[in-house]
Amino acid sequence: MPIPTVSPITVPGAGSAALRRRVRELTGTGHVLHAGAQAIYARFGDRVVGVAARGAVQVPATIATALPVLPAVAVGSPAELRDGTLYVAGLAVTVDRLVPTDLPRLTEPVTLPTHDLGQVRDQLPGSALLALAAGDPAAVRELLGRGDGLTPVGDDVVSGWLVTRLALGRPVEAVAAAVREHAHRTTTLSATLLADAIEGEAIPEFRALLLALAADRGTDEAVSRLLAIGHTSGAGMLLGAHLALSSNPERTPR
Repeated sequence: MPIPTVSPITVPGAGSAALRRRVRELTGTGHVLHAGAQAIYARFGDRVVGVAARGAVQVPATIATALPVLPAVAVGSPAELRDGTLYVAGLAVTVDRLVPTDLPRLTEPVTLPTHDLGQVRDQLPGSALLALAAGDPAAVRELLGRGDGLTPVGDDVVSGWLVTRLALGRPVEAVAAAVREHAHRTTTLSATLLADAIEGEAIPEFRALLLALAADRGTDEAVSRLLAIGHTSGAGMLLGAHLALSSNPERTPR
């Protein structure tokens, strides 16, 4: 059903060029998938578009705003994309400012500091992690949808692997095809973020880590900021980076 358009609050936001293009191209109604004071995600078909408050994690599918908190809205409430604007929770949100998402080119060898990632590893099949390190697409079926978090930690590992491999200039086609095939195993939000990872997009904290690795400075600080993201999301992406960078999967950190 169409969204009421009585006096929505116009809110300028920031996002990637791909997100701005998606918001302009997608037209139609959807519904609220997740609602919170810091982020609201709405589903449109098999994709998710969201809006985030100031200071919230800016996932590639989310328009970042300067709002301190977002209005309360019930899950299942209507949302709409029309004329390049996301209408949700009484807001009319647009992508007015573009944020950089291009990846640095990593030149091997790349050294990533070791951290205790046992909390992530213990939720996932060790054989699947070894397979992913080797670029085996069979790993995807065992990892997608596994583990805790709003985005399952297995998905975060795969996302980190995809984006890091793209930064290295290594092929990802086989794993990307497996992600598309098995996307039904995870949540719609996580499937959207995996689709973004296939295109080389990640949260700013992960991109900052890749930039630090490329510049060979500030890596420890970048890792600390990444590990602070979510309960296990940042740690999962970091493990994915380790797997992508490791020529010897047995040596990736516990």
